[in-house]
Amino acid sequence: MKNDLIQSTPQSIHLSLGYWTSFAARAMESEFNKRLAPYGITRVTWAVLGAIHYDEKSTPSELAAFLSIDRAAITRLLDKLEKQNLITRHRTGEDRRSLSLQLTQKGEALCVKIARESKAVNAQFTAGLTPEDIDKYIETIRKILDNGSKTANSL
Repeated sequence: MKNDLIQSTPQSIHLSLGYWTSFAARAMESEFNKRLAPYGITRVTWAVLGAIHYDEKSTPSELAAFLSIDRAAITRLLDKLEKQNLITRHRTGEDRRSLSLQLTQKGEALCVKIARESKAVNAQFTAGLTPEDIDKYIETIRKILDNGSKTANSL
């Protein structure tokens, strides 16, 4: 099959690794979005809340780097999350620009609920796969992304 994915010409879209990768991502995103809708948040909101809660990212700069989102977009999103009473921002030290982020009780409770939804989506889409299959899939995707970064950086 590998030769078919790389060498067949002309190529059916159903033999394209990019097609299947994108199709799987869109299907998972669609299901997750359906599950997020009742909570009134987006996947990006969840990513930020989860990064603060589970990955202990506590500054806007850490979030921007961790999530690969530009700093201005993170600031706008944090403004929205603060208005929704999901996070608080505290000045740290003497530098007024230095902020520490924390989830509110409401934000923590939401994180727990959304984590369950995220796990449910992952379980739905990985039904029938072994833990080894899942580990290999993640390892393979990381290699593909690394290869893409090398290509993109050389342009």
